[in-house]
Amino acid sequence: MEGAPFKRNWSYLPELVLHWISEKVKSIADFIRYRTVCSAWRSASLPMPRHLPPQLPWLMIGHKLNADQDDDGKRLFYDLWKDKMHMLDLPEIVDKGCSGTHRGWILFVAREGREVFLLNPLTRARIPLPPFTFPVRHLGEEWHAPLHHTPHRFSPHLHFRGIKMIFSSDLTNPDCLITVFLHGQVFCYRVGDLCWTMVKNPLKNDVADATFYNRKFYLLYHEGSEEDTVIIDSDNPNEKIPSKFGFKLGNIRYLLEGQSGVYLVAVKYLMEEGLEDKYELYQFQEQSLKLKHITDTSNTTIFNTNNFRFLAICSNDWDCLGGGSMYIVMFIPVYEGNDVVGHRYSIWSKKLEDGELEQRRDLDKAPLQLIGPDETVMWFQPSLV
Repeated sequence: MEGAPFKRNWSYLPELVLHWISEKVKSIADFIRYRTVCSAWRSASLPMPRHLPPQLPWLMIGHKLNADQDDDGKRLFYDLWKDKMHMLDLPEIVDKGCSGTHRGWILFVAREGREVFLLNPLTRARIPLPPFTFPVRHLGEEWHAPLHHTPHRFSPHLHFRGIKMIFSSDLTNPDCLITVFLHGQVFCYRVGDLCWTMVKNPLKNDVADATFYNRKFYLLYHEGSEEDTVIIDSDNPNEKIPSKFGFKLGNIRYLLEGQSGVYLVAVKYLMEEGLEDKYELYQFQEQSLKLKHITDTSNTTIFNTNNFRFLAICSNDWDCLGGGSMYIVMFIPVYEGNDVVGHRYSIWSKKLEDGELEQRRDLDKAPLQLIGPDETVMWFQPSLV
């Protein structure tokens, strides 16, 4: 009919055009929506895209509002970039403790460590891991040697929260080594292994933190220990390189994995100077293994939640981030008059140089929590790979 409005059928766009459009999408949430438009749009895009830049982390929090509520598998994810709350229904994690995250994957542990698995909550891909109740091997042992029982006995799954987890590469790589640090011990696992492998602590001192980079395990010790660090080659475990920093660092120090190497975050408490605290950033030099103080942190933003599990982001990639700062999560009471009626999560940034606090987001979109802080709160960097 003459004069009738023209309606374009967007599903009939040429596949080349659809593919070009999909590669212009930079937000992982927008990319997922793009693939749900219709079958033509879905088939023109890759399910595991490589063009997406590293995403701003989402904050994962539990959906349990009070102590009597059963776990229904629902989890809330706050999207910092979009300033939006996503709710994901994940029935496979009911009554499982969230223990750690790395590269878009979350480590879940059942009660007493009898079931352990990785889950990508966006793709729903799942990778089973050996239970923590299994015997373990020691790094460097022949595979026909008898299994050793880990000296640490695990009880309730609550003890498995706050596990640090690192991948040596993408999980699509068959040689990817998964390293976890829990209760002062380091374990690693390669897909296809029968059990976890323990990296033996070469010193009598307790390990304060650990990480894995470029086929080497980095073990960090508390201040006053025999050594500050010991580096162990995964290919030659008998090769252990101890080192002393040669200068005093902060009261507390933690390791941070970056794209260009291993970093150390030192925390100094400066109450006597009228300041809250100060964070200093150092990088291990790969050849000498000495520490280099990074004085310019203007392009670095650090995220942390429980147990100082750090995640670093290059601030230059995101206009909404202020460099030289650390994002932290606080549990803020909500008052009606003088009475506390519940709690909400609030995101604050803290300047690395002087500890100055600034509130960034008040998560009023999340349900009011009637119980104490949820220990599963942690930053999660979404990925489809």
